[in-house]
Amino acid sequence: MSLRGPLVVSLLAMVVGCSSSGSSGPTGGNGATGNPAPSDGGATGNPGSNGPADLSTGGKGGGGGSGGGLDAGAPGSPDSGAPAGTSKCGAPLDTTAPTAASIVQNGPLSVTSYSSGLPASSAYKSLTVYYPSKGQGPFVVVMISPGLTEVLQYLQPWAQRFASYGYVAVFVEANDTSNDSEALRADGLWAAIAAIKGENTRAGSPLAGKLSNCIVTSGHSLGGGASITIANAHPNDVKAALGFNPYDGSANFSGIVAPTLILTGQSDGTAPPAQHGRRQYDTMSSSLTKEYVEIQSGSHQSALSPGTIPGQYAVSWIKLTVDGDTRYRPFLDKAASGLSDFATTLP
Repeated sequence: MSLRGPLVVSLLAMVVGCSSSGSSGPTGGNGATGNPAPSDGGATGNPGSNGPADLSTGGKGGGGGSGGGLDAGAPGSPDSGAPAGTSKCGAPLDTTAPTAASIVQNGPLSVTSYSSGLPASSAYKSLTVYYPSKGQGPFVVVMISPGLTEVLQYLQPWAQRFASYGYVAVFVEANDTSNDSEALRADGLWAAIAAIKGENTRAGSPLAGKLSNCIVTSGHSLGGGASITIANAHPNDVKAALGFNPYDGSANFSGIVAPTLILTGQSDGTAPPAQHGRRQYDTMSSSLTKEYVEIQSGSHQSALSPGTIPGQYAVSWIKLTVDGDTRYRPFLDKAASGLSDFATTLP
């Protein structure tokens, strides 16, 4: 896919985020909305180069080990009729129904991760894969693209959350965290999708024979923009898309056919909803299965943590629209409090 040109930026040592200064692209943000930048090298427990590491989630409640299966056909139809107890992607549905208490926590599955043996690419720096230690596949794959200056530590909670609910989560590390663009993140994400598909047949892969053809894209800020860009550019290759405070103030996303969830913050000064998240949502077809969730007083980091409002919506979105598990539909309604704007085309 063609690049729209790198947006040159400066890395700020203590802040993750981007400025909303139009054509100059995202910068490090300001102290009011930014978080201290993590040290490079990932979070505690991040695996080294010598193989998988087991990361217990300690999760509770009912989001169990659903995964993916054979290609589920046309994306975006939650009612397209998988057999009872079976995901639209082929794996068993969760044995325990979700509850209001369980959906805000990690799922019940322990999580393992690895980064060795994965294909290299000029489009990304590295990949780290998180997957359920147990649970029955074939598994749906959730790609995760980071925002400007963001390393694994920032997105690891999302990788952990998705894997604990029975998905394979793939973090795509950018070549240049501080001098990049949404278009470059999209190129890296697309290359990473091809790479992870190869894990299904690579000798020695922990996931050999365990992956479905069901691909979900997700990401924060520039990575969120990349997530919906891939869904727009490759509509037949993505089963669902999620944008966390997605940064893209100009593209039209009318080509998306995969169910798409936008999570953003009312007070996001880097990707203001009117120019980014809400505008993106409004350019998508009215016939698309889509949802817009705007967190009251939320900053550019408001969708970065699955431990807050976004966790409920993101997991439920994949469970409903990709797996076809209608038990998660109630958790996609407008929250009783905490939201400043909400829109959905879900029935």
